Amino acid sequence: MAQAELLHLIPSAPPELREILDGARGPVEPPIRSEIFGLQRFAQHGRSLGETHRAALPTSRAATFFPRLKSNIRTLREAHHYIGVQATTGYDISPAAEWLLDNFHLIEAQLKEIHEGLPRRYYRDLPVLLDEPLAGLPRIYGVAWAFVAHTDGAFDDELLTQFLSAYQESRELNLSEMWALPTTLRVVLIENLRRLAERVATNKAAREVANLVCDHIETYTLHALDQMLALLNQRGVGRVFLAQMAQRLQDRRTAGHSRYHEWLHNALPDLAALQTQQPADQAADNLSVSNAVTSLRAIGDADWSDIVARTNALMRVMLTSPVFEAEQSATRDQTLHGIELLAKRSGRSEVAVAQTVLELMHAVEATDSVGAVASHWLRGAGRPALVAALGMPPSAAYPWRQQARRVALPAYLSVLLLGTAGLVTWVLLRHSPGLHGPDTVLWWGVLAALLMMLPASEAVVAVINRLISESAQPKHLPRLALANGIPAEHRVLVVIPAMLTSAASVRELVHRLQLHQLANPERHAQFALLSDWADADTAHVATDETLLAAATEQIRALNLRCPAQDGEAPRFIVLHRERSFSETEQRWIGWERKRGKLELLVTAVAEGSSSAFMDLGGESRIAHNTKYIVTLDSDTQLPPGRLRDLVGVAAHPHNQPRLDPSGKRVIGGYGIFQPRVATPLPAPKDFTLYHWLFAGQCGIDPYSAAASEVYQDVFGEGTFTGKGLLHVRAMHSVLAGRLPEGQVLSHDLLEGSMARCAAVTDITVIEDAPFHADVAASRVHRWTRGDWQLLPFLLNPARYRLRAINRWKLFDNLRRSLVAPVSLALLLLALGGSVVSPWAALALVLAAFSAGPLMGAVAGFSPSRDDLAKRHFYGQAATDLARVLWGGVWLLAQLLQQALMATDAIVRALYRMTVSRRHLLQWTTAAAAQAAAKTRLLAVLRQHWTIPVVALLLLGALLAVGTPYPLLATALCGLWALSPLWTWWVSRSRTARQDAA
Repeated sequence: MAQAELLHLIPSAPPELREILDGARGPVEPPIRSEIFGLQRFAQHGRSLGETHRAALPTSRAATFFPRLKSNIRTLREAHHYIGVQATTGYDISPAAEWLLDNFHLIEAQLKEIHEGLPRRYYRDLPVLLDEPLAGLPRIYGVAWAFVAHTDGAFDDELLTQFLSAYQESRELNLSEMWALPTTLRVVLIENLRRLAERVATNKAAREVANLVCDHIETYTLHALDQMLALLNQRGVGRVFLAQMAQRLQDRRTAGHSRYHEWLHNALPDLAALQTQQPADQAADNLSVSNAVTSLRAIGDADWSDIVARTNALMRVMLTSPVFEAEQSATRDQTLHGIELLAKRSGRSEVAVAQTVLELMHAVEATDSVGAVASHWLRGAGRPALVAALGMPPSAAYPWRQQARRVALPAYLSVLLLGTAGLVTWVLLRHSPGLHGPDTVLWWGVLAALLMMLPASEAVVAVINRLISESAQPKHLPRLALANGIPAEHRVLVVIPAMLTSAASVRELVHRLQLHQLANPERHAQFALLSDWADADTAHVATDETLLAAATEQIRALNLRCPAQDGEAPRFIVLHRERSFSETEQRWIGWERKRGKLELLVTAVAEGSSSAFMDLGGESRIAHNTKYIVTLDSDTQLPPGRLRDLVGVAAHPHNQPRLDPSGKRVIGGYGIFQPRVATPLPAPKDFTLYHWLFAGQCGIDPYSAAASEVYQDVFGEGTFTGKGLLHVRAMHSVLAGRLPEGQVLSHDLLEGSMARCAAVTDITVIEDAPFHADVAASRVHRWTRGDWQLLPFLLNPARYRLRAINRWKLFDNLRRSLVAPVSLALLLLALGGSVVSPWAALALVLAAFSAGPLMGAVAGFSPSRDDLAKRHFYGQAATDLARVLWGGVWLLAQLLQQALMATDAIVRALYRMTVSRRHLLQWTTAAAAQAAAKTRLLAVLRQHWTIPVVALLLLGALLAVGTPYPLLATALCGLWALSPLWTWWVSRSRTARQDAA
């Protein structure tokens, strides 16, 4: 209505002007601005404000406060648009308007950040004020409002610290309120900017209306001017309109204008005072806008951890604990959040709960290092004592999450078993017509069910693990900050177990060692080549000394470029050992290969003797008091800062391994810490279709801190994959001399099970995935042999004290190795008779190969935000889906080759273990496998000539028995017969394709 009246009075008024001056929107709210306080006055105000701020937790029925973000965004954009139009058409604009125009990108970014990061439940649990004028609003909102008002929006962390400290002399703020303060200050500043922007825009619009009226003043009656003034008074800008009219009419003193002057005098008798006040108001607005814009930047740059630590009573109490003071901020937050929850449940203040925790910590810190950590009492074995000390019922000692972990493994295995049985039963009932006929043979049904169990279990395991990883929140292990670097008492040795095979490989290994040091230049870190010579028929060969001398010389050169401190061991060393004769290999090799190297190194560090390694002078001297060993493969990259992060996790008292009285079992903490392995972006020249299909997401996502690892998040233990940090004392106590010689090939899983491994998924190392299908196949073949050679450990778990979850891991590896052979047998059974539909069997096999990745690809079509480039987003999601589908089809095409390879590996392992007792440690390095991989089509066909032959024999056998599905049998066997072609096709690099073209 007001817009229509304004249009009637001023037909030439543009739409944006009518919108801004719409009286239905009510008067423009005044800026959040009050008397400016100095340091002492602000402290006094803080104390008095705290005394008046009576607060209580909101009731469940009370409306949850949420700031008017969308309205602020809309009003700011409207004001920005109007001011921008005015500026582009040549009108003068105020400095405040210039600030808004020049910095609106920052305001937009802050609006977006607040809007996306402020859930509606943000203020739900914060205490609310009980008294007017802010009754019902969060107490911290009132604190932020007072700070912005009495500083005119200027942010000063020292002033804020004094204000908060003074406030809490009379009224304690909860920790959640303190951490809500940065966002609340932004919200109040945005609210103030909205008011200022609306004020600047409406004042400018009121002046424009005055100009339009004065341009045609003779056409307006006094009644029309009264109507105009009434409309503008509804927006609170009538006086601005009158002041502009007075300025325009001051030179028009003709008789015809006298009535307008008289009308102005009656409407605005204090014109002189208003003309004096307007410049002061504009200057104040200019300062308020500039302060608010600058403060939005400053709030993001402020050290809020330090501000909270200096002002919050809970933080000051907890910082009296040396362990808490040394912890990383995320670990501190876990402790503080636990205290908050207990404070709410017990009805005590956060400070009272913290003091109780500290008392319990101090009572046992002299005898129990774990008891000196707050997490022991908040989430660990000490929680019942803390609950009792707080006077809470015993049922509060074990929250449902802790109780759930006790039954996690039985529940997990039960779901897998029921899911597998349910899927097999469904296929048998719905897609097995042969089982319902009069000539049904029970044994065929039993055989079909047994064969379906393995591919069905693979699909169910993939789906269940995917659901857990997508829904479970990754659990971060507590860690120390180590702000000043790795201390001497946590000295670490970084080693690359490798073989000296050529001068080029030696240079590459030394270069990799140097890169590790350059990325992690810690004073108390040592870097070593843990080397062997290649296997040989004699104890020594002619090239041995030359290769070792080259390695020693290059390590010496590194030490000259990066010398250690006086009296300390050299920064870089070579730890090399002689060959020994292996009865199983009937050759001279490094004792027990990589496992033996690491066991000898752990013993040397633990006992302070390096006699197991050759004496090369200073270049083989291990630093004394080395506590940890970080082992990395020769192609693993250690990004900057990761070494300190790993040591920070291992050094935390909560994670320190605790042994049973026998010293042979880790019953608490961890002896191994396994970081997440990320795949780097491939170089364009190395790109292959195989790498694209199966390497997963490449590169490091800087916006994600961690990924879920099912075994760590659900069962509290991760899986060691050969790259990680080893606790020397624990490894030496648990593993030294306990494993049989000449039998253990895949030692990583076994060592992780015995020494208790933690998966640290928020710390990454980088290692490339295979680019060639045959390289990946040879690695899987080696792993399969190693897994089956662990069968005696699975059958006799008590001897090695393996926990149930570790036994399941060993069994799961064996189950997975049988999936391909059994899937092939299932398809052949389905094609050869009418026991089960071959289409159902084919679908089950495809599900086994791609159920998990397919779930992830389908979930990728659900955007997590609204402001995405939809075409690009859905294009990438479609690409991921296509990659998963093509990967499943390719694995189906390779089923015969994979089945034969897995069968070969299993038979070899069992034969060698039980009959020949030879070649149990047969092993091929990744570099050797890569060098042996064929890239030319004829070479690949010669290498895999048996696959087409076996495929044709299978087709002949199926046709001979009279398969009811000759076309499908021919298609599948033809697909398998072309397996070498598919291997060659997906393994060609871009360079090879260009050369062929």
